[in-house]
Amino acid sequence: MIPAAFWAAVGLLLLRVNAIGNAARRPAFLAAALAVIGIATVGVVWPVEPLDALLGDVNAIDLVQVLAATAAFWFLRDATRAHAGSDARSRLPILMSVLLAETVTFMAIPDHIGEPTTYIHEHLQYPATWLHIVIYMVAMGWFAGDSIRMLLPHPRGVNILFIIGFTLVVLSIIAELVDITSVFVEGHQMPFSRAMLVVFNSLFYPGLVAIGVAHGWRTLRRLISVLGWRLTSLRLFVMSARDQSAGRLRLRLQGSAEVVAAQRYIELRDKIVAGRLEVTEQEQRYLERVDERLAKGVTAWALSV
Repeated sequence: MIPAAFWAAVGLLLLRVNAIGNAARRPAFLAAALAVIGIATVGVVWPVEPLDALLGDVNAIDLVQVLAATAAFWFLRDATRAHAGSDARSRLPILMSVLLAETVTFMAIPDHIGEPTTYIHEHLQYPATWLHIVIYMVAMGWFAGDSIRMLLPHPRGVNILFIIGFTLVVLSIIAELVDITSVFVEGHQMPFSRAMLVVFNSLFYPGLVAIGVAHGWRTLRRLISVLGWRLTSLRLFVMSARDQSAGRLRLRLQGSAEVVAAQRYIELRDKIVAGRLEVTEQEQRYLERVDERLAKGVTAWALSV
């Protein structure tokens, strides 16, 4: 399931590449990029020993995983907030404080020797290790829980998949907190703690896959919608270009794909009303369908404000 979560994050990252320049959609891109980094440090997708060696062979790869995953969930919450229609802004100093606390507690662990993939659980007898993971888990649980809170008022469509994914993450974090606390108290791993670790892995990564698929589905729907409006604009442009009385039409217009289509539609309708352009019955039916689509878009916008 970990490779599936990794490739889900990679797929979302590729779908979101064009969102770098868009402030509203950038959090989803950052979340996907950081998720790829975080999952890549687990050691299942590819060996992490060479990477850890490059970082000084002090198991710093574990710190990279924690910082990347924490920041990924922070930006994932931002992306969910934007999806839910909230205009609340994140307070980056909070994220920076959490990352600093994770870094300080990691550096406070007395012994940094061991295998990167098992280092943390083999050093849970140290209070600094336990506190380090508690801060990490609580932060991710907080961001995931806050995402659920924002989505619960609208439990429909793709939001259901989001809620399921974030719920699995929260439940997995509870299992992991029980796991590390039992090891810390007992001083060594037991069958119960190992079972809790299995529960964590069985819930956390499917949760990530669900969240990635939900975001990917939203992105694909948006891209399909944009493509549809672009094709509509092109057809309206070709129809309108038959009238050359006012000179050449502007090939490029400013605005979103739907706004450009609306401008092309109005431009064409004005020419028809002015008697400068005639359309066939088939074209007239097409224009009526475009008018209905544009009206639906305006209605949806009005209901959202």
